[in-house]
Amino acid sequence: MSDKDLLKNRFAANLRSYNSLAVVQERICEELAELIGTHVPGKITRGLEVGTGTGFLTRRLLERYPDAEWTLNDLVEASECFLQPYVGGRKTQCYWGDAESLPAFGRPFDLIATASTVQWFDNLPAFLNRTQEMLAAGGRLALSTFGPDNFEEIRATTGDGLVYYTSAELAGLLKQAGLTIEEQKEYARRLEFGSPTDVLRHIKATGVNAIRKTRWTPRRLTDFETLYRSRFSTSSGTVTLTYHPILIVARK
Repeated sequence: MSDKDLLKNRFAANLRSYNSLAVVQERICEELAELIGTHVPGKITRGLEVGTGTGFLTRRLLERYPDAEWTLNDLVEASECFLQPYVGGRKTQCYWGDAESLPAFGRPFDLIATASTVQWFDNLPAFLNRTQEMLAAGGRLALSTFGPDNFEEIRATTGDGLVYYTSAELAGLLKQAGLTIEEQKEYARRLEFGSPTDVLRHIKATGVNAIRKTRWTPRRLTDFETLYRSRFSTSSGTVTLTYHPILIVARK
């Protein structure tokens, strides 16, 4: 099974829990939609969303640009049922599959938006080059991803995790792709959980676990609990999990 197949299966298995528990991702979508509204205040004709998930960003885009023609993409086709409440009466078409293999769709887009998706890509520079080609002159790419401090507790405890670009590296990739950054922001948000096991449950329920297949034996889980508590406990007895969002709006 490829990494993308494993990723697809894990997200598909956790769509319902994601919709209710991915509080950080939903807030990121709110913030990204606000940035988009600031930099694209008028109407648009054609938009593309990459990685719709359960529709956190989708519904905000459709509300803000109700007359636009939208192409919606996700790796997981089962996402469609979560989008149905938002797409009724709108001009939308869905393309299910790996966003790194997206077709050109024939006409340029005024806006390409993607939230909490590109950190999974095998070749982000190539994707950014393709999005630049798919944008109309003056069109915007709005994206959110995560920075190097994301899930720092997991990486420090297990040695496992995704490799993330820094803000400066992302800015460089966008410039190389022929895009001009209009706004870029980043911050850290720490959630607190009752135990390290609760952290693992949260990561599993939101589908954002590292894509490697991990076998949690009782011994390994005990060692993980002990080490995690020793490093990342708070004064109140909880443990932390760090998110490091990066949000960018860039113009062609």
